[in-house]
Parts: sequence; structure tokens; C-alpha cells
Amino acid sequence: MNKNLKKLHDQSKKFPNLPGIYLFEDDKNHILYIGKAKNLKNRVKSYFTKNTNIKNLALIENSAIIEHISTKSELEAMILEAELIKANQPKFNILLKDGQPFLYLLITNPIMGLPILKIVRNKKIKGTYFGPFLEKIPTRKVYNFLIKTFKLKICNKKIESGCLDYHLGICAGKCKSNFDKELYLQRLELTKLFLNKGHSKFLKYLEKEIEKNNVNLSFEKSKELHEYYKAFKVVFKSIDENYSFKSPNKTLSTKDIWILSKDKKSLFLFKEKNVALTKKRIFTFPFEEENDYLEYITSYYQNFNCSNTILLNFNIKKENTNLLEKFLKKFHKKDIPVSIIQPKTGHQYNLIKLSQIHVDQYLEKQKSLSRSLKILLKLDNEPHTIDCFDVSHKQGTFMVGSCVRFKDGQPDKTNFRHFNIKTVNHSNDYACLQEIVKRRYRNIKDIPDLILIDGGKGQLSSIVKILPNTELASIAKKEETVFSKKISFGKKLNIQTYSAQVLIALRDYTHHFAINYHRKISKIS
Repeated sequence: MNKNLKKLHDQSKKFPNLPGIYLFEDDKNHILYIGKAKNLKNRVKSYFTKNTNIKNLALIENSAIIEHISTKSELEAMILEAELIKANQPKFNILLKDGQPFLYLLITNPIMGLPILKIVRNKKIKGTYFGPFLEKIPTRKVYNFLIKTFKLKICNKKIESGCLDYHLGICAGKCKSNFDKELYLQRLELTKLFLNKGHSKFLKYLEKEIEKNNVNLSFEKSKELHEYYKAFKVVFKSIDENYSFKSPNKTLSTKDIWILSKDKKSLFLFKEKNVALTKKRIFTFPFEEENDYLEYITSYYQNFNCSNTILLNFNIKKENTNLLEKFLKKFHKKDIPVSIIQPKTGHQYNLIKLSQIHVDQYLEKQKSLSRSLKILLKLDNEPHTIDCFDVSHKQGTFMVGSCVRFKDGQPDKTNFRHFNIKTVNHSNDYACLQEIVKRRYRNIKDIPDLILIDGGKGQLSSIVKILPNTELASIAKKEETVFSKKISFGKKLNIQTYSAQVLIALRDYTHHFAINYHRKISKIS
């Protein structure tokens, strides 16, 4: 037992045999993880067994101290845990995600300088938050609409006559010496009011604008407004219902359906309303025991309102079911009890079966992906692990690269990498790609089943030179054309097929990963 492990273990021996919460903290007293326990001593003791999982090992390695707070009951511990997680956002508490964490719209605190509207993934910055939102695309559309409509872009340039975005009517004009700060703050306050209330009026306003543009034959503008209209409806629903604990009766007519996959690696969430299944969410994680399911479901409902009926296709102990039901009723201030059911017959059982069919179809599609890619790219073997590379720079400066890995169509974030280009001092994408690929595979065991390059035939050829015996492909944005060692002249993808959609999504994912890192590096410099 190493020194850190022994130190933490010794601290845990002093914990009482009482319900409560425990907190893992680092050497700077930052909270890393918050958990609740029916018996603090027994629960924390489990972190020091020989068969502890990877997450627990990483948590112990990063922790310097374990503290605890005793409570009168397990229910009280559960509520305290939820409140502290919301307040502290510990990094080791499970993030429920289907590719990314929740999104929030944030208006920053004026104390930090000129307040601005931002999209963020967590609550690290002080300010006023709206959300969380599960729908990424509608949220970003609403954000872009607000920036353009209320002229909220802050460019941080100094141009006396105003930057290009200012003349396009987007930038707030901070680039000008006569920037009207009070007018900007007034527009920001309107944005805040808009996000808080008045949703139906605003949707009616958009409807009138769409109708007006149709009459004026401005169909492009009308189409754009219609896209905003659809996006706002989704976001307003999140603001009004998903995160509202004040209107629990709205959830009486719906059911939440949780399906655990047969391989116990994914949880699927469906919503049933009027006998229709909607809102499929997929949370991927290697579930090892009942406590893992409970932690996922509980942390989801710490952020989102629940239906009064929750259906499961797996068993949890009656005592845990009763505890979660009491927690949800009290935490969400519901007048009517919450029922968590594992149905065996009747309509509710049929809903479980229907959801299970959707899950099986999805997983079968995932399994067939590697076969489809083998045929599409004329590969020798089916690719289950795919690494995608991209480089980003600005006229040869701040040159960076990225590599993301997908495993059976799902992001494998432990194998994501960023690179600062070290050996190339001018704009040369081929040389940059060669550098980051060589660095990524210093250990030959790290090479995946397929390497995908963001680019065309030239980019692919540059990597073939250094990895001639590896399965390689590239995808060019122009007409979405794919190249491989056996498709030297390129092949236009059929974007209606699942395999093509995955390749495009992987390319785009890697591209944004590289660009975000490039922006971060250029700002630091």
C-alpha cells in the first residue's frame, strides 16, 4: 500500500457508522468527489479494497484528504449530496453525457469586467446561468441569435471606425472609442429578461416576422427565422420544464423509461407521452454494480425534473427504490409521490419492451458499423477503433494538432490528444500531420484499427509514407469525398448512410477539437 493510499485509509478508519456524505479533496482543498452513504465507515472502506474500479483508483491517486458530514438519515444525506454537487461541481462526480456534458447560457458577473453572454459546459465562472440544456444544436442557434439580435459580440479590437462585425450589425462596438457601455448593458439586461420570461410573446413575434418575410418574398430570411423559432421552442421547454421544480404536475402525463443494455455498458433514457417514445439519451459507462446505476440516475435528476412514473428494465433493491422515490419527491417539491417500477405485465411492461427494441436496433447498428466501414473503404479488416487527426493554425502561427478516438462509433475521451507543433515553423499541413502522427504512435501498440485524416489525397499520402502497413483513410470537405489506400481517386460519400455520417461526424469532431485548442493557445500567447 503506497503512502497516499495508506494516509487516506487511516483517515477513513475514523469515520462513524452513521449516514452522511463524504468528500475527497486534493492538496489545495478543492473538492474532487462527493458521495452519500447509509454507513460512512463501511462505504468509504470499499474504496480501499483490492478489486476497486479504475475511477476509484484515479480518485484516490488525486486526493489528499477525505472528510465527512454526518446526517440524521440516508435521505437527508442524499439531499445534502445533491445540493453540494450543484454548488461545487466536483470533477470526479459522474458527468451524464452522450458525447458532451450539459450546456448553459451564461451572463458573466460584472465584477469580472464587462459582462458578456457565453455558452459554457460547467459552472466554473461567476454569473447568471440559464439551463442546463441537453440539446446542443438548438442552444447554439439561440446563442447566435441573441448575439446577432441584441448586438452582443465583444471583439476586443481597437478600430476607431469600428470592426467589420460592427458594420454588419453584430458587434457591440467596443472596438470604437465612443463605445456606449450603458446601451450595451441595457441590451444585455433585455437578453436576461428574454431568457427568464416572455417566451410565448417572443415566439409570436418570430411568427409575425416569418409571415412578414414570406409576404415580402424574403424566403431565405424567413427560413433562417423559422430555424430560430424551432430552436427557441426547444430551449424554452428546457427553461420552463426540465429545470423547473415548481411545476411538477406538468410531468404527470409522461413516463421516464431507463433501459440498461445487455452488456451493461450503456444506460438509455426514453420519455413516453401519449404512447409515443421520445428523447432518447445514451449514457455510456462500464456499469459494475447496482450503485453505479443509482449514481447515474440520481445525478441526472439532480439537474432535471423527473416524471412521476419512472420505469426500469433492471432490478434495484427495494430499500434503494424507496430512498430514491422519497428523494425525488422532496428534492423536486412534488405534491404527488414518485413511483419507480420494474413492470412485469401490462401497458408499462409493453413500454419497456418497445424501448428495448429501440436499444437493440441502435446497438445492432453500432455493431454493423465496422463491417460497413470495411466495405466502404476497402479495408482488409473491420475497424473497431478509429483515430482521426487534424491540424489548426493561423497563417503558420500557433500551430496545433488534435487526435480523437472513437470506439465502435462512440468517443473514447481517455484517448483524445492535443499537440503543439514543435518541428515545423511554417505553414505545411503535411509536415504537421507527420509530426503529430509520429508522436502519437511512439508506442506501436497505440495504433488503432483505422487512422482517419481530415483532408484529401495529399494529406493521406503524407501519412502512408510513415505508416505504410496501417489502415488509413482521409475525408475531404469538398463534396465529402473519402480516400483510402485502395480508393486513390476518391469516392463521394452517400451522406444518407450511417457509416458516412459517422465518418463525417468524426472528422468534424476532430476539427472542432483542434480549433478550440488553437483558440486557447493563441489567447494565452
